[in-house]
Amino acid sequence: MELLVCMSIAGSIPVMICLFLYLIQRGNYNYILGRRLLLTGVFFYLVPVQLVKYLLPKDALPETMLIGRKADSYLSGTLSFWSEKQGDYIWIPQWFNIFARIWLAGIIIFAIYEIIKYWRGAHSIRNYIFEKIEDPEDNLTYYLIPDEICGPCTIGFFRQKIVFPESFPLHPDFIMVYKHEHTHLKNHDNLVKLLCLFVLCLHWMNPVAYLLLFLYIDTAEIVSDSVAVDGCTKEKRQDYASLLVLEAATSDIRPAVWKNNLSGHKNNKEGKDFKTLKRRINYMMKEKRKGMLQRGIMVAVSALTVMASVGTVMAYEPIQSSDVSVSDSISDYDLDFTDFGFEADNNIVDNIDTSIIDFSETNDVFISEDGTQIPIKDLSAPRAICTHSMINGYLNNHSSNGSGGCTVYVYKCQRCEKCGYLANATLYSTNTYVKCPHK
Repeated sequence: MELLVCMSIAGSIPVMICLFLYLIQRGNYNYILGRRLLLTGVFFYLVPVQLVKYLLPKDALPETMLIGRKADSYLSGTLSFWSEKQGDYIWIPQWFNIFARIWLAGIIIFAIYEIIKYWRGAHSIRNYIFEKIEDPEDNLTYYLIPDEICGPCTIGFFRQKIVFPESFPLHPDFIMVYKHEHTHLKNHDNLVKLLCLFVLCLHWMNPVAYLLLFLYIDTAEIVSDSVAVDGCTKEKRQDYASLLVLEAATSDIRPAVWKNNLSGHKNNKEGKDFKTLKRRINYMMKEKRKGMLQRGIMVAVSALTVMASVGTVMAYEPIQSSDVSVSDSISDYDLDFTDFGFEADNNIVDNIDTSIIDFSETNDVFISEDGTQIPIKDLSAPRAICTHSMINGYLNNHSSNGSGGCTVYVYKCQRCEKCGYLANATLYSTNTYVKCPHK
């Protein structure tokens, strides 16, 4: 299977688990666990973990943990979308090709537009900053801008700042709002949203990638609300909820992808924004359970999600190595030497008796220097970009003739201990038998 497809599937697994848990649990859904699942999805969308097993040193993993050639070939063939080995091709209509390119261009333009608009908005907010406030006693650090510019927010991807309108620190619920914004800063939510845009550009054909961005926007706000009201009384939670409703009508110069839900909402009581705000208020008003059972469930779900995503490494069919593959090397030797008057060499090759080689599974068997026989079912299977750990040995090719005999062509070649790639074969000898001893 193609690397990008495997990455897309690996990233989609945590996102779909997150959505599945939300649909089942509804009001009892754990948004902290949901955020971790979404971050796991971002990681697997962007990091090609499928290459890790081919880039590790020779003895980094126990032999039992390495995926054997038989399992790798089986799973790759089973899950492959493009079965070119059997000569099957999927022809894409011209209209679909044009539509796909337009869609891809639209996604890239959208991402660039959002980044530029955010940068301009953040830059304009920085221009309005007139004072930095540091309160060591309460461990507060924030910046002030004039009123009516925008509501409380965080700006920046790496050098982040918390910004407040100049009159907002006088608000009785200022500390709660500061905790909300500080949670955004601590969780690097702006940077994660930027990575979500990169996911859209890379996996633009995957609808789950779009779901990732929208889920993270809502999840980040609800997680921040949860931290803001943590340890507060029911009355203080109600005051904070009232503040959310009040700030919902405040204008915001930032694009929707980057703004927090304390501001910039439409006054549409039936719209999506109102439903999001209602969900946030309902969640923050509930007392959260923090027992060992809840933590155990979070750990178990996270572990199972990671294992499922990492499992896509078994479906990845790597690209061609730069070495000279066996299928290319032996093509020049696939000749019947008796047709040209050559006499068969019936000698035993380096103490390997070709008459006792087991060809019951396949006509190609690799024999390492210690005498281990490894059946080879596909000489032309492409292998990975791998830090190969090659060992010397012999590839034995069995060919039956019409008179009941056979010929075993013996090639000197190398085989990678990690990925099973065969390369650099040279013909060593031929062994002809009047009566085939391998039946």
